[in-house]
Amino acid sequence: MSSERAVALVVAAALMAVGCAPAPVAPIPEAARRNVTSIAGDVAGLKHADTSRLGARGSSEGAQLGAQQGASILPGGGGILGLAVMGVGAIVGGVKGANEAQREDVVDQTRVFLRTAIEDTDFTELLRARLATSKGAGDVEIVNVTSQATPLSAVPEGARVPDHFLTIEYRLGLQREHMVNPKVGIIVLVRAKVRDAHRDVHQATWAYCGERYHFVQMAANNGAALRAQIDQAAAVLAEAIPYDLYVSKRPRHLLFNSTCMDFSDLPSGTGRPPVPPRS
Repeated sequence: MSSERAVALVVAAALMAVGCAPAPVAPIPEAARRNVTSIAGDVAGLKHADTSRLGARGSSEGAQLGAQQGASILPGGGGILGLAVMGVGAIVGGVKGANEAQREDVVDQTRVFLRTAIEDTDFTELLRARLATSKGAGDVEIVNVTSQATPLSAVPEGARVPDHFLTIEYRLGLQREHMVNPKVGIIVLVRAKVRDAHRDVHQATWAYCGERYHFVQMAANNGAALRAQIDQAAAVLAEAIPYDLYVSKRPRHLLFNSTCMDFSDLPSGTGRPPVPPRS
C-alpha cells in the first residue's frame, strides 16, 4: 500500500472514530481542566515511507498513468456516450502523460530522496523535544515529555506530580495529487488521549498537511524541502496540541472537503503557510 493511501486511511478511520463530536479537536471541558497546573506526556508513532510507485518512470508509465488520470477527470456516466467521453479522456491523458513524464533515472532518484527524507528524520524526537519546551499550554506547565528512546528519568523527591498525562500517537506519510508528475506534501495525524489520576477525561485528533509541490522539486538537495516540512509539522503540532486543549475556547475543524486543518491562528504564527520552496 502506498504511503499516502495508508495515511489517508488512518486519517479517515480516526476521524470516523470521533463519531458525532462537533470537531476532531475540542478544548478539554472546563470542569476537567479548571484546576490543572501541570501536564506530562509520552510520544510514539509510525512513519509510512514507501515511495516506490510515486510518479511515472518515462514515457511508457507516463502514458499509462496519464490515461488513468484522464479517464477519471472526464467521468462519462452510463451508456455509449459516457464510454466515449471516458475514452477521449484516456487518450488525451495518455498522450499528455507520455510527453510530460520524467526520465526513469530522475524518478528513481526522486523516490529515493523522498523516502530517505522520511526515514532519516526522527519525528518522535522532534515532536517530543518541541512539546517538552512548548509554551502552547499557557499557564499550564509541561513538566515532562517522554518517548521510548527518552524514558522518564529519576523523579526528584518532592517534584510536582502532573495533573494530566497525555498519550500522544502519530502517523506520518505523504499526500499527493496527480499521478504522472505528482505534487506531494507531508501529512501527520496525531491523536492525544488525556488522563487524570483516575480516568480518561478527553481525546482529540489533529491532521496537519504541508503544502504540496512537484515531487522532483520536493526531492531536490536530498529532500531538503520535505525535511523542512517535517520539522515544521513538529513545530506546529507541538504548539497546537497543548494550546487547543488548555488555552483555546474554540474547536479546531477540518478544512472544508479536506482531511487537513488550518493552524494559522496559533499565537506564535508558526502555523501560517510557509514560503514555497525554490526549484
